[in-house]
Amino acid sequence: MTNQTKIIVRDFVVPALIGIYEQELTTPQRIRVNIEILLQPEAIGSDNIADTLSYEGLVAEIRALRNRHYHLVETIAAHLADLALAHPLARSVTVRVEKIDIYAEGAVGTEIIRSKI
Repeated sequence: MTNQTKIIVRDFVVPALIGIYEQELTTPQRIRVNIEILLQPEAIGSDNIADTLSYEGLVAEIRALRNRHYHLVETIAAHLADLALAHPLARSVTVRVEKIDIYAEGAVGTEIIRSKI
């Protein structure tokens, strides 16, 4: 039997300066961020926030994306993954970052998976 606990930050949409083209250097565009963090088994078992990984820091970091220019969505995803995996209770993380306004037909972006195990 496998028991898993994940922290999920889903469908956060924020304006960000993202891209390599001239208009992308000065005009924010919306990105959507999703993060799933698989926790160590010892992260479960109490009702105390100190005993788990709080999503508040991740949400603050997503909101702060509007304050800096990034060339690639991959860079944003790697940054968020590194932040999540720095927590001792994190085992692995999946981060998806999408530009949602580039094409009328859908979103484009990246998904990365990082693991300590």
